Amino acid sequence: MNIDFEKDNYKFNARASAIILNKDKTKILLFKVEDGRDYFLLPGGRIELYEDSLTAIKREVMEELGFDIDFNLCAIQENFVEKDNKKITQYSFCYRGIYNDIIESDRFVCKDNKKQYFYWIDIDKLSNYKVYPKSTYSLIKSNDLEHIIEKKES
Repeated sequence: MNIDFEKDNYKFNARASAIILNKDKTKILLFKVEDGRDYFLLPGGRIELYEDSLTAIKREVMEELGFDIDFNLCAIQENFVEKDNKKITQYSFCYRGIYNDIIESDRFVCKDNKKQYFYWIDIDKLSNYKVYPKSTYSLIKSNDLEHIIEKKES
């Protein structure tokens, strides 16, 4: 069961995400859901009850990608957004890892969601893509442990 609940006009969830780079660190893996969304996200998913965030990201990456990657914590993000008249709080534990295998395709479908596609994107062209949360752009370039609080102004 995911750490995800709603009360009145509020919603909370806990997520683990990953900055996955190729071995020469020139590409990053992002995903997009083909349901009308026009933005990309870091791979990952919800943390389950009584599950630590490192176990969650390893599980999510294995379920969605089939990749077995070693990860290190690189950020804790607190995101506050409003969507569909709900105030959403999301705590995300972000990890960094390297995919050391050969990239066979720059675009491929998720193993457990046929509407979700993964893309290997050149890091030097990342600014050409809409990525959420917006702090992801600077987080990708940082080598320090980050604590990010991002609020969308109403």
